[in-house]
Amino acid sequence: MLAHKAEEEGIAAVEHILGEGGHVNYDAIPGVIYTHPEVAWVGKSEEELKKAGVEYKKGIFPMSANSRARTNNDSEGMVKILTDAKTDKMLGIWCMGSNAGEMIAEGVLAFEYGASSEDVARTCHAHPTMSEAFKEACMAAHGKAIHF
Repeated sequence: MLAHKAEEEGIAAVEHILGEGGHVNYDAIPGVIYTHPEVAWVGKSEEELKKAGVEYKKGIFPMSANSRARTNNDSEGMVKILTDAKTDKMLGIWCMGSNAGEMIAEGVLAFEYGASSEDVARTCHAHPTMSEAFKEACMAAHGKAIHF
């Protein structure tokens, strides 16, 4: 299930052999379950954050409120964003729905570059797209979702 992780490790190994360093950010490896609907995630779960005593905010956006999902008659699921309550750094991203395995790439990119949920919320997303649910979940973490 994690062929993408193995590919990153292979590239890093070759880079090490060539003396170019090599790097794998294990905190930014997405998980995807290829069911219908798909489930995808990166980072921590609410249970892990609670156990570690981390204060966090949560933003959830249902796919039933996403225009593209509704147009495609495939609106089951949601996007959930977990962000640090003080710094707004994203701690966990969970997607369930059609194309969740594709949508999680935006979350992985945000993780890799240390984006906050506000960074994503302020980024223009094409309309109508499934990825708008990711933006809306980030907006919801601040009580500012506009389509739900």
